[in-house]
Amino acid sequence: MAHFRKKSPVVPSVETPKTESKTGPRGLRVAEVSAYTGATVCAVRAAIRDGVLPAIRLGKRDVVLREDADAWLNALRSAAA
Repeated sequence: MAHFRKKSPVVPSVETPKTESKTGPRGLRVAEVSAYTGATVCAVRAAIRDGVLPAIRLGKRDVVLREDADAWLNALRSAAA
């Protein structure tokens, strides 16, 4: 017969800081920027390469701040009008 331990209830600590805001993480990877903006991954990479979309290089990954992605979309909207 198997022996099972009773699990103790998990109570979240009040002091545990949250790493993400209610809207999600502040920094987005290229694929996340693509999903967030609706642009293709190639378009996001081209914008980063051309210097239109600022990105931070963390190791081998490019990270774009959510505010920069929003500003990039607004600039595209202004250019289209």
